[in-house]
Amino acid sequence: MISSHGRARADELKLLNRRTYQDLIFDGLGLQFGGEEYLLPKPNDTGLSGDVAIAADAGPVWPMKKWAFYGLLQERLEGEGMKVNVLPKRSSLLEHLADVRNHRCLVGGDSLPMHFALGTRTRCVSLFTCTSPWEIYGYGIQTKIISPLLEEFFYKRGYDERATTAISVDEVFGAVMAQLGSGAESSRSATVK
Repeated sequence: MISSHGRARADELKLLNRRTYQDLIFDGLGLQFGGEEYLLPKPNDTGLSGDVAIAADAGPVWPMKKWAFYGLLQERLEGEGMKVNVLPKRSSLLEHLADVRNHRCLVGGDSLPMHFALGTRTRCVSLFTCTSPWEIYGYGIQTKIISPLLEEFFYKRGYDERATTAISVDEVFGAVMAQLGSGAESSRSATVK
């Protein structure tokens, strides 16, 4: 937004970038990123726990982050005997942090819950529909699913249903099952280390 290149060129450069946010920040401080983990406070326990947490919400700035098929994914996972919870709104971030930590896997977009999962070493399947997957360091516990339409919708802040439906339920289901250790594979997902 404040780039000297202007917003359009800045977004083009961002699409070409393959360095993680951590790498860029550390480099800007004259340091080298070596996989240092998040420093998070102790969460406030909520009692919500299960196999899979779904972070379905997306704010008004990035409406295309809200994948269209969370409900169908939940049905399939529950059909496999999984306990699935859609993350509720909480009165504090410390409660939200506990909700994420208390699951075996988080599914959601490029979001705060994704960062909570990475920070609490909770396996996650992250869907990238309009933001940079390359800027996220996966700590060996994240599976990234990148939309085949990412370039078309990259850093666009409007809404187009095609962006929210370009990733299939089968692909996300397979990635979640692989994260949970079932051996199921996902064709386009790649575990980031």
